[in-house]
Amino acid sequence: MGKSLISRIRFYLFYIILCSFFFSCATTEIKNPDPTDPWESSNRSVHEFNNSLDQWFLKPAAKTYNFVTPDFIQIGITNVFSNIGSIGSAINNLLQGKLLGFSSELSRVVINSTIGIYGVFDVASSMGINAKSEDMGQTLGYWGVGSGPYLVVPFYGPTTVRDFSSIIPELYITPSVPDDTSARLAAASLNVVNIRSSLLSVTDLSGNDQYSFYRDAYLQRREYMISDGKFDESLFEDDFD
Repeated sequence: MGKSLISRIRFYLFYIILCSFFFSCATTEIKNPDPTDPWESSNRSVHEFNNSLDQWFLKPAAKTYNFVTPDFIQIGITNVFSNIGSIGSAINNLLQGKLLGFSSELSRVVINSTIGIYGVFDVASSMGINAKSEDMGQTLGYWGVGSGPYLVVPFYGPTTVRDFSSIIPELYITPSVPDDTSARLAAASLNVVNIRSSLLSVTDLSGNDQYSFYRDAYLQRREYMISDGKFDESLFEDDFD
């Protein structure tokens, strides 16, 4: 096991301790809690923290980044990170027995890493080889592992126990690029700001209860992804009543 992988696992364990601290700070009891969200009180507290962090730091940084960075460079950065993610996605397709998805993702990595100059250009998509993204959380769901309770993680956002616990096995199949720790943190920060920049134009559709909207949207989207689009439409009824 390489030192970079050990350091990432240590950071992940520290992250779990940090989450436990946040959850222990919430004392408000929720009457009639949603069965998918038994930790709603703690989750709401972390949601407010993350929202404040976004408003005060991440959103301004994204606006600055969007202002000074030309669109074609932003697209190139998005493509590079997407290309790196395709490696883990290919393995997760294989673990689910989706050979077509595995072949597609592997082809995208090879083509975009060579002809696309390390993934800067998404040549594979122009050739009709579209992404078939899968992650370890989807793989666990495919093999029958339940999602577990909904969870809002500090600095990370909405997830579930299954999806959050899948981070460690995901570390084993995702390449550490670059290898230097400080450079890797800088790359991760760039990726976060780049993603947030792409969402600046998205209108807030959260209504009166932003937390509930985000929770329901996340859970429905994950179920849709895990079932490959075979979705129970009745899950949407409450949102549109």
